[in-house]
Amino acid sequence: MAAAPVSTELRDPVRTSGSRKTGARAWGSGRIAPHPARPRILLTTEGTYPYVMGGVSSWCDLLVKSLTEFDWQVLPIVAPHGRPPTFTLPDHATEIGPIEVWSEDLPKTARGRGDRRSGVELPSILVRNLLAWEGNTEAVVAAWVWCRRHPASVRQAFRSTQGWTSFLTGLGEVLAERVVEAGTPPALDLLEAATLYQTLYWVARTAAVPTPPTDVLHVTAAGWAAIPAVVHKTLHQTPMVLTEHGVYVREAYLAAARNGDSPGSRFAATRLARGLARTAYAVADVVSPVTDANAHWELGLGIDPNKILVLYNGLQPPTDPTPPPGNQTVVSVGRLDPLKDAHTMLRVAAQTTAHLPGARFLHYGPVPRGEEIYGRSCVALHERLGLGERFRFMGPTADPTGVVRASDVVLMTSISEGLPMAILEAMGQARPVVSTGVGGVPEVVRGCGMVCAPGDDHGLATAVVMLLRNPELAWRLGRRGHSRLGRLFNETACIDGYRELLGTLTGKAGGHRPAGVQV
Repeated sequence: MAAAPVSTELRDPVRTSGSRKTGARAWGSGRIAPHPARPRILLTTEGTYPYVMGGVSSWCDLLVKSLTEFDWQVLPIVAPHGRPPTFTLPDHATEIGPIEVWSEDLPKTARGRGDRRSGVELPSILVRNLLAWEGNTEAVVAAWVWCRRHPASVRQAFRSTQGWTSFLTGLGEVLAERVVEAGTPPALDLLEAATLYQTLYWVARTAAVPTPPTDVLHVTAAGWAAIPAVVHKTLHQTPMVLTEHGVYVREAYLAAARNGDSPGSRFAATRLARGLARTAYAVADVVSPVTDANAHWELGLGIDPNKILVLYNGLQPPTDPTPPPGNQTVVSVGRLDPLKDAHTMLRVAAQTTAHLPGARFLHYGPVPRGEEIYGRSCVALHERLGLGERFRFMGPTADPTGVVRASDVVLMTSISEGLPMAILEAMGQARPVVSTGVGGVPEVVRGCGMVCAPGDDHGLATAVVMLLRNPELAWRLGRRGHSRLGRLFNETACIDGYRELLGTLTGKAGGHRPAGVQV
């Protein structure tokens, strides 16, 4: 299918006018505030910081609290939950928002009645250009900018008969595509189409939310978190950095393949994720993956290689390690969701304890909102395997370093990762790692742990048993990891890389790209 043309009504008013409108409605009354003495960073997050514990949140917290020369504005995109933030922001950081998607509240930005006749093509433009295999990212950006300029009309457009009709026409065009590498799209039933329509409405509502004046946009995922940043950059030419911990599209594919949804639902979810990511990649000035493995995925998705700058995660320089407790304790840290593949973790525990009845598995991490069914399935599998006290769900922890230190082996069974903080924590405490070889794990664990294929519970269990039976080997591997962390994945290098990158973009540095791995 050819790239869909941009509707005259929904053209980007900035691009078509030939000059930037400095009085664009970006925050409050709309005028951009004078540039302050301290540079400002708008950090957009998606279901993570500052509300949820996890690797991405820990990285955000490290960045915000370490780079004190910037004023941070944190804009979280979350599902409604009513819980207070998990992380406390420092004095030089402020939470803006949050943006709550799937909320029952009316949009705060939609003052006035709007005009149902205005923007009736919006649903069609979004479905054609976000879900088509080669959708027009410029058309997506123009539609999002229109939403920002006409927030009161977004809801009216999606509530109109013309909006629904235009959506069905656009969806029909997408489903009629025949692209060899994409496969044949499945049919969507009425419920699946209506769910997609509602999701696109929330995409439009997210685009409509105003953003404050800022000097650099820092996006933490190439999905929903990118939407408000893309609009802000288009309106004000603000530099935009995109850091990817996991590859957004890949994780959407993996989640869809394992969640048991219908073909139509899987198609809609994965194509939308791909469309959001393609748009974020097209607009970002710098794409900063945390591993080389992510960078290769991003190149395959069409990113300009000149945009890519690899900046590894890091931890504080490790102190002298303490020997493991020697009581056959295996620890895992991470949320309970399908990407972490806790089912494989439970099977590893069952096979390990069959050989070593004294071994004990402790898992630390919450069940995220929306994954309650998966959490119950983990409990059910635990009961079917008869693990009892040999595997315990410990819930969230505020001391990941301490729980890792209390282990003999650290286990990770994820099917998708970037550069997981749990593995870096294990290396910092000189604990050997047994992990699936996903994302940047093989390049990090090289020489200091065991790596198996995702889902290989037998291979993972064999590695765990071997290390528990050979504590001298486990301690030697752990100390290698400890040394490797200090050399290659230290917190100072991570922070200095972002300090130079963000400082360059705000005009505080010398105008050159920071040292990193460019691919």
